[in-house]
Amino acid sequence: MSEEFYLAETKPVDYDCSVDIGIQDCLSIASGKSFITFAGAGSGKTYSLKEALDYLKERYSSDFIRQGKQISVVTFTNNAADEIKDRIEQNIIFSVSTIHSFCWSAISGFDQDIRKWYLETIPNDIAKIQDEENRGRAGKASDARKRTISRLIEKLEWLSEPRSFIYDPNGVNSSENSLSHSDVLKIFSNFLTTKPMMGEVIVNKFPFIFIDESQDTNKEVINAFFELKNAKYDKVVVGLFGDTMQRIFGGGEPDLGKTKPNDWVVFDKKMNHRSARRIVGLGNQIRNEDDKRSQYARHGAVEGFVRYFLLPLGIENKNEVETSIREAMANITKDVDWADTQSKETAILLLEHKMAGRRLGFDDMWDKLSKSDKIKDRISEGENNELNFFSKIVFPLAEASLNDRRSELMSILRESKSPLLDASVLESNREDPLELARMAEHEFRNVVSSKNVSFRSVLEILSEHKLLKIPEKLQAFVSNFEESGDELESGQAIHEAEEDRVVADNSEFTAWSEALETEFFQIRNYKEYIDEDSIFRTHQGVKGNEFERVMVIMDDNEAGGFLFSYEQYFGVKELSKASQKKRDAGEETGLDRTRRLFYVTSTRAKTSLAHVIYTSDMKKVKKYLIDKKFAREDEFIEISNLNSISE
Repeated sequence: MSEEFYLAETKPVDYDCSVDIGIQDCLSIASGKSFITFAGAGSGKTYSLKEALDYLKERYSSDFIRQGKQISVVTFTNNAADEIKDRIEQNIIFSVSTIHSFCWSAISGFDQDIRKWYLETIPNDIAKIQDEENRGRAGKASDARKRTISRLIEKLEWLSEPRSFIYDPNGVNSSENSLSHSDVLKIFSNFLTTKPMMGEVIVNKFPFIFIDESQDTNKEVINAFFELKNAKYDKVVVGLFGDTMQRIFGGGEPDLGKTKPNDWVVFDKKMNHRSARRIVGLGNQIRNEDDKRSQYARHGAVEGFVRYFLLPLGIENKNEVETSIREAMANITKDVDWADTQSKETAILLLEHKMAGRRLGFDDMWDKLSKSDKIKDRISEGENNELNFFSKIVFPLAEASLNDRRSELMSILRESKSPLLDASVLESNREDPLELARMAEHEFRNVVSSKNVSFRSVLEILSEHKLLKIPEKLQAFVSNFEESGDELESGQAIHEAEEDRVVADNSEFTAWSEALETEFFQIRNYKEYIDEDSIFRTHQGVKGNEFERVMVIMDDNEAGGFLFSYEQYFGVKELSKASQKKRDAGEETGLDRTRRLFYVTSTRAKTSLAHVIYTSDMKKVKKYLIDKKFAREDEFIEISNLNSISE
């Protein structure tokens, strides 16, 4: 059988050097050249960005410092910003920020313009929703539309007077004058295209603007930068770095790789420096149905391994089966680290965080908290303040107490500003200033000594002895919490939590009320997962990462999502009428999103890759994978053979 579709062709390691030279040719203020660099998996996108920054630093550093100018690097996430900061030498001419922070810094202080934008935008939003309501039916959707209309009318009334606006990048501040993430992007895009002075200010401050992960950057923002370049073509160079096949998040420009301004230079990095030939070949076949871009493996790259394990839906002993699969991969590849659950070079990719919860043992807590969409979104990113209170303060405190690590324990209490270490408390107990702290820690240790202790019991003991400050949203759940000397009864607590402590909605209260009854020490497993100290990751969360060995678990039923469907992608389920209608109109469907996700997960591995597919029709999936030349016949491993393979 021909290997043409399965093993990527190889090229010398310096094959893409001309791209970096070409980019540098654009890096002159008066060049009039802006560019888009398409960089597939493992092609060294960040390396090219760093090379461009180093070139500019050497060429313009002295002038820019004297003139107060900077080179802006705009990223999609905080993690991406941190990675770039780690890669480049610290220099005041570099300004590295997320797209939201960049946009907010540009519009901050334009309060009356922001107010005017809302006053012009909200009536149009109300009219659109009212039209949907007039054509819709009664029910939950109708109730939601009516609530939205009421909320927008109230906002219009609030905007009848001059206002000032703020923005919290962490999304914690929900006050009326706080801008949402999406509104920051919309307002920036509008101002940049309608207020020439803003464009003038930006290009004077930032003659070079680089946008990383441009495929995920909001399309309105990207188009605003296109217009900025068109208006100030000889005063600014804009460089986009990304890969449309790795567009994961909604809101990105789907046509970025297909349409562009005529005078922009396009660079295409074709080398994959990361992966074995077989893995690069699979990536090429996957994107052959999309943009048809292909990559080369580097000279000397090993062949590598790709294996497929097809399993029926609803199988109960998933943990045992998946352990057997890793053992089988260890035998097939002669790589014992496949079986090492602590290996930092092994990743198991799951569709949803809750799948990790079931495998790691924090599913009870997760399921309860996920009932609130607002909480779910933030715990997925490890950014929920209340859960972080348990994971970053209470759990380390429990570990230090149970293991008698006194200095660590005191350090945690000091850093978290324990009320028992307040100067007034220490002063009132001069003979033994730490007596109350020791007594409180002793009671705390007694409670956390039980492995089945609940979150609520831990919270109660912390509050009762004032060992730690209780986060505002959790105060309503503590029966003995005191404020201004008055004990809060349960009903009063709910009321005050909603009004004084700005609890967003009843779903948050209900979610926490149930989650606090679950076992506290689930927090250990959650912390391990969210800190990326386990081998589990999500499909979406590994974009940009690489591992020696990767196991991808595809299970639509367990994931329970609607944005992706591997059953549809592998031809087991037909597209819905609505999806087919979108497809016929050239619009994006779940099929397109799933294809891109399959590409991202398939190209994380350096040497060996295992696809574990739970499906309702194993024969159809196998036929699809062979027909598409994603798999060879000998790459399928039957479950019945797992034991003999792993022995």
